[in-house]
Amino acid sequence: MLEGSAHVGGHVTLIFSVHDDFEKLVDQGSRGAGFSLDTGIQIIACGISGSGKVSVDGYPSDITLHQLVIEEISIFDPDVKSFDWNLKQQTRLPHSQGFGLSAAGAIASALAIQRAMNISEKIARAQSLHIAHRVERKLSGGLGDVAALYAGGVELRIEPGCPPLLQELGGGGAIVSWFSEIPVVVCWRKSASQHTSNYIDDGEWKLAIRAAGEAAISGLREGVWESVRWGELLDEAANFSKNSGLLDDSNRIDLLHQVGGAMISSGLVNSSLAARLCMLGESVVILPNDIKNTDFVNWQSILVESLEQRGLGALAVNISDDALNLQILSPN
Repeated sequence: MLEGSAHVGGHVTLIFSVHDDFEKLVDQGSRGAGFSLDTGIQIIACGISGSGKVSVDGYPSDITLHQLVIEEISIFDPDVKSFDWNLKQQTRLPHSQGFGLSAAGAIASALAIQRAMNISEKIARAQSLHIAHRVERKLSGGLGDVAALYAGGVELRIEPGCPPLLQELGGGGAIVSWFSEIPVVVCWRKSASQHTSNYIDDGEWKLAIRAAGEAAISGLREGVWESVRWGELLDEAANFSKNSGLLDDSNRIDLLHQVGGAMISSGLVNSSLAARLCMLGESVVILPNDIKNTDFVNWQSILVESLEQRGLGALAVNISDDALNLQILSPN
């Protein structure tokens, strides 16, 4: 039996614009900004002699995504279809709520399977990112999550598409990022959210999102992208959610009010914290206004408890500079 594993962090998009009119899937994507999380999805891939069948244990059990991953891997290595694959998944974050789990799951699935097949780690990384971006676009899923997870940290996607990768893989994407140790709290409605395709495949939403997204990132693209831009990013994220119309959709304003109530009851309403929508879920991220002052005592655990008392899902996480968790691996 073959076995391999991978953990890939989630991602929060704060701002984006839709650019899906390129012919090649790897060139489709979004401009925008957001950050990677240190919590995401863990996949253990087990292969036995067979014909390429896929089974999935755990949530989210999106078998179509993983079947597409197998098809894409077979373009590079047809031997992958000589095995039946069981994928065991674990995650603490909800699916389809703006945390980039489909992208993280596609990358993790591709990495775990290729590691099980003993493919060179360097090649497996590049192929996994290339594959995951194509799979996401085939499913009308995330436009920029794969590129963002590749960069890690707090990213600015300045050109759409998967970034150039090893051996002419990837596309024409361009992305810059910086990292600082920033604690955040993510929260979400426990009811199901709309799939990303409901927005980006709709002509009117696409136009509204693109206009608001391009306006929001136009200033962010000026100058050097570094930690002093944090406050500017939070301001433009608020502008984007309002100007795109997404704030008024799916009762997201009500969700922000619930979060505000939790912050009030926790004694955390002051200039230290800000709440911003995660795109495109029915979810919110609460984060420090000043990343040089994140040491107020136990604020994450206090806020998580208050949010859960209101029937919301909530989790204390951190921004990650290594969403692909490559630092624990050898560099070969």
